[in-house]
Amino acid sequence: MRRPRKTLLAPQAKLRRRVGWGLCLGLLFFPACRRRAKPQSTSPREANALLITLDTTRADHLSCYAAQAVAPGFSPASEHAAPSLRSGRALKGGATRGAETPHSDALAARGTRFAHATVQVPLTLPSHACIMTGAYPPVHGLRDMGGFVLAKTHPTMASIAQSAGFATAAFVGSRVLSRRFGLSNGFATYDDDMGADTEEGKLPGVFPERRAAVVTDRALEWLKENSQKRFFLWVHYYDPHAPYDPPGPYKRIYAKDLYSGEIAYMDEQAGRLLDWLDQQGLASHTLIVVIGDHGESLGEHGEMTHGIFLYDSTTHVPLIIAGPGVPAGKVIGDQVRSIDIAPTVLAFLNLAPGSEVQGVSLWPLIEQGRKVRSNYAYLETLYPRTYMGWSELRAMRTDTWKLIIAPHPELYNLDRDPRETTNLIGRYPADADELQKKVWEAAGAGTKQETLTASPVDAQTRQELESLGYVSAGAPREIKLGSDAPDPKDRVEVLKTLWQVERLLNAKAYPAAVQSMQQGLKLDPANPMAHLYLAMAFERMGQYARAVEVYEHALRMNLATDQIYSRLGKDYLRLHRLDKAAPAMARASEINPADLDNLRNLGTAYLELHRIDDAERAFKAITLENDRYAAAYNGLGLVAIQRDDSGAARRNFERAIEVGPEEVEPLLNLGVLYQKAGQKEQALHYLTLFLEKAPHEQYGKMLPDVRAAIQELRGGA
Repeated sequence: MRRPRKTLLAPQAKLRRRVGWGLCLGLLFFPACRRRAKPQSTSPREANALLITLDTTRADHLSCYAAQAVAPGFSPASEHAAPSLRSGRALKGGATRGAETPHSDALAARGTRFAHATVQVPLTLPSHACIMTGAYPPVHGLRDMGGFVLAKTHPTMASIAQSAGFATAAFVGSRVLSRRFGLSNGFATYDDDMGADTEEGKLPGVFPERRAAVVTDRALEWLKENSQKRFFLWVHYYDPHAPYDPPGPYKRIYAKDLYSGEIAYMDEQAGRLLDWLDQQGLASHTLIVVIGDHGESLGEHGEMTHGIFLYDSTTHVPLIIAGPGVPAGKVIGDQVRSIDIAPTVLAFLNLAPGSEVQGVSLWPLIEQGRKVRSNYAYLETLYPRTYMGWSELRAMRTDTWKLIIAPHPELYNLDRDPRETTNLIGRYPADADELQKKVWEAAGAGTKQETLTASPVDAQTRQELESLGYVSAGAPREIKLGSDAPDPKDRVEVLKTLWQVERLLNAKAYPAAVQSMQQGLKLDPANPMAHLYLAMAFERMGQYARAVEVYEHALRMNLATDQIYSRLGKDYLRLHRLDKAAPAMARASEINPADLDNLRNLGTAYLELHRIDDAERAFKAITLENDRYAAAYNGLGLVAIQRDDSGAARRNFERAIEVGPEEVEPLLNLGVLYQKAGQKEQALHYLTLFLEKAPHEQYGKMLPDVRAAIQELRGGA
């Protein structure tokens, strides 16, 4: 068994030297404060940078990483092996599998692979904010999912590159990275179009997405038009995020390990992008950075996915850098961090990092093997508190040690215990205290009892919404950290129940889901997510009155969230209780006006209540935040019809079809509009299109009437 490595002690830290299990805290001082970068006099480099982020990707599931962890005596299965063999490799510990990733492997072979890359947050949005800004969450401010926005005052790689004259573009794989969260700052092109797919009816945390092939296609289209310029391009692949559903042939090959199948498919599509750069001769002057935004627990520590805990299963990610000046085939064992990406890329482009950067350039480590100040990595997750009602977690990780600050703190020696199973906090309290000091240096003085103000929209959008009459829209809400709350470790059984209920819901085993979630609520009655899951099970059974009972019980327990209000409102709609539906959805829109699906439902409810002005405000609020939301224009067309303004109605319906060609209701509405106007040819055109496209399960009851109208129009033509 390898002993903990000996390292130089930080000059300002008075640590006790120990033998064996002694805590060696690392190299140089921890850059806790914001550093102001010295302005550079050099001009921007005539080169490009390509950043590829792999969502939800564990390092040990890429074959170039897993090879170092293959169990003795294991030989990779052949191309023609049975799926149960070829779909995974036996790793140390015997619990994980992996994907064949030839394109990532090839990139690592011609570049440098980092064995210990650590992300700062195990969640997509805040992790990408760390990558883009080079700063920790307490500095850039995007602390969690949904309720935070990256302000334009925070410099990003894209904003700095754009200011220096680089063409900038981003192509993302999921609406979880929608432009409204602020990561679009600095990108001249920010492609986050997921079509008409919405979050409505999906499980919490499941967002509209598009496959890697579509993301690569869009990125290649942009490159064909812009590759003659200096460029900074970000491509994000979302495929490995749950639920795991790879396309063929990966679904067959990895039938027993669909998560790895998603990674193998993603690798293929990233390879298309990398191959194109090679074919066009761009690879010789393009820095390529591939990094995961977080990992996936896959059952370790009782967590199936990510976001709750800060163990390496969700914070250790792949990082490969290749391009000019990068040594081929090099493997670096020093810990590096996601906040080190921005200063590294910007240094390559001869651009000064922003004043908030807390990471360091990795070039001395890459080129010369010289140590850099990356040995202290601050980690946090607020998700347990904001979504589950449990305590947030913070951590400090070094090459050898990790301290997790929780109601029951944890200390692990990563050299001897890489799976983080033996808590040493009771054996080395003084050493843990030194690491804890580093945590609060990074988090900021006085943040142990921090009160955050969270808003799902930026200040400008809030002002625009207020001008429409949404006086309290997106008003900041307070999140109190450091207050008493359950330790997530003590709620592992609840986590397991939630995962079981997800599987039952996906399998359409709704009565079993109800029974399981009711038992889970007995363990954790103040958990908002548990109430949502139980109510969703009732909804899918068509028992909307029982779902309403669950939501109202949650409100009585003071567990109000925008999701609870919006779903309650929709269930009232289903029960034809418009008098209760509209107020519930209106409350949801006040808390979170960025929930555009709720605003659409609210506008529809107002139309049915003949509150035309209120309906118009709701639909216009949607277009303020997303001017390509087709259903909003369809709603505005219906508002215009109520006002006998056929011209405005026609324009809005046509706009709905323009931005959402897959939408069918605007086709029906235009057909009826032209029919009433006596314009038979146009009416026939749109009604026929509606008949061709309308899903029978959704519009079956009205299809006979549409056929009759078409027959009448043809007969009278």
